[in-house]
Amino acid sequence: MHVYFKSIALENVRCFGKKQTIDFTDKDGKPSMWNLILGENGVGKTTVLKGILSSWDQGEGQVKNSGANLNEVYFMRTNTTASSIENELYIDNEDRNTSLHFIAVNVRGILATPRFYSTNLKKNDITLFAYGASRRIGDTGITEEQTSTISTLLDENASLINAEEWLAQSEYLSLKDKTQINLFNRVKTLLLRLFEGEISDIKIETNAQANKKISVLFQTHYGWVPLHQLSLGYKTMIGWMVDFARGLFDRYPDSTNPLAEPAVCLVDEIDLHLHPHFQRNLMRFLSDIFPKTQFIVTAHSPLVVQAAADVDANIILLERKGDEVHVNNNPQVVHSWRVDQILTSDLFGLDTALSPEADEKMERRRALLRKEKRSKQEEAELVELEADFDIIPPEESALGQRMVEHLQRLAAQ
Repeated sequence: MHVYFKSIALENVRCFGKKQTIDFTDKDGKPSMWNLILGENGVGKTTVLKGILSSWDQGEGQVKNSGANLNEVYFMRTNTTASSIENELYIDNEDRNTSLHFIAVNVRGILATPRFYSTNLKKNDITLFAYGASRRIGDTGITEEQTSTISTLLDENASLINAEEWLAQSEYLSLKDKTQINLFNRVKTLLLRLFEGEISDIKIETNAQANKKISVLFQTHYGWVPLHQLSLGYKTMIGWMVDFARGLFDRYPDSTNPLAEPAVCLVDEIDLHLHPHFQRNLMRFLSDIFPKTQFIVTAHSPLVVQAAADVDANIILLERKGDEVHVNNNPQVVHSWRVDQILTSDLFGLDTALSPEADEKMERRRALLRKEKRSKQEEAELVELEADFDIIPPEESALGQRMVEHLQRLAAQ
């Protein structure tokens, strides 16, 4: 059974006032495998991800052991209007395709027990993983208390599994039991492919001089480097991807390729600590490695938006209007746009992609170009301004400015 999300509706929930619905579907109405949520800080991107967690089993599921229960998360905006979070799920089986799950918030603003409006959907049928912006690799032993796949989204102090210990255990199992060799090799291949050109090999080493401490070493351009000495960007990616891969191996122990099994993965600020090179390639990489995972993520990077076209991502924009946030499920299409054009589109709303100083000079230059007659002093100033810009975009040329002004006059008629 494949269970994915089709939509979430929030009413009277934190920054959301009147009922707002976010669609996680493609043009055919089927669940989109990539959903990218954009918006300024404080417009509810993380709240949406936490709302999705309301579909998780709070009694027997992993929230119980995460150190942060959904019942401790206060969503109520005001105590005068009922609050609600509704998740519509897509169930791919022979009996039924869709089901509606509803969770209410009581007058104290504490999430109530989930109620499932479907006889063919069980709570553990949703294979759900979630990673918050504070995600980090654990450094203690792997215990039951650290097995939660959603805790870092609920608790900024929670950590992921100890990736170093898990990788070492995986290699040990592969040496001891040949049927387990698939486990370590698949995750190793995943990481080498992700860091292609940056990391060329991964090995497990026992240090006899340090009480036989086991370390995971990565071969970089600068030699072998222990996992915890890698850059923060590398560790952030390794941490949540190893955690995710490990979760799929646990969830689908009998599968020939657990990484290709159905799942839903929420990632807050997926571009966190990443160089533009990784931001641009990450979504395509994840789609190739996890082809049946539905990703619902937030981001602040125009490079991620630019790469969204490669995976046919569904883009959602959260916009502040007065004292409420509204959902724009059909924002401006920016396929094939340059990064600077995306920054100045409705998705990010910047007035210009130039620096403040350069923008001031460009605006002064436009003002001089608009003058029918210029003094000698102004002509000299214009020459000086022209010299400040090595390349003048066509739309900023004198002819381009006149064309823009003409089009603006026509549009105003």
